[in-house]
Amino acid sequence: MNYIKQLHAPPRTVAEREKLYGRIRKLALWLDNIPGLPIPIGLEAIVGFIPVVGDVIGLVASLYQVYLSFLFGIPTFLILRLLLNVLIDLVVGILPWVGDILDVLYKSNIYNLQILEHWLVANRLVDVQRYKLDHPLGDGASRNAYTRQHATRNSGSRGYF
Repeated sequence: MNYIKQLHAPPRTVAEREKLYGRIRKLALWLDNIPGLPIPIGLEAIVGFIPVVGDVIGLVASLYQVYLSFLFGIPTFLILRLLLNVLIDLVVGILPWVGDILDVLYKSNIYNLQILEHWLVANRLVDVQRYKLDHPLGDGASRNAYTRQHATRNSGSRGYF
C-alpha cells in the first residue's frame, strides 16, 4: 500500500517533478506518435482499429495521462481542457473506419502534453527544453535550438529576432 501512495504522491522535489513529467511525456508520445516510426502513428490509433475495446483502452490510457498531470496541481480549467481533448478523441475514435483514420490525425495526448508543458514552464516547475535534450525520445528536440534559445536569453536580447 505504501508503494501505491508513493507512486501517486504529488511531486515535491525537482527530481520527482522531472520523473513525473518524463512518465507523462513518454506515455503521450507512445500513444500518439511512436518514436522512430517513419509515419506519425501511435499505439492508441493502432489499438483503436479493434472495435469498442480499442477505444476503451485508448480512453483509459488518456485518462491516466490526465490523472498524472493532475498530480502536478494544475488548475481546474486546465484539467477540463485536458478532459475535453480526451472526449473529442473518444468521440472521433468511436466512428467506424472514418474515426480510426481521424484518430491518427487528432493527437489528443500530444495536445495535452503541450498544455502541461506550457503550464510547467510558466510556473518554473520543470525545465522542459533541458529535459527533452537529456531524455530524447525522437520528438524533434535538438541541442542547437536549445543552445540558441539560451544564448539569446543570456546575451541580454529579448529573443524576438
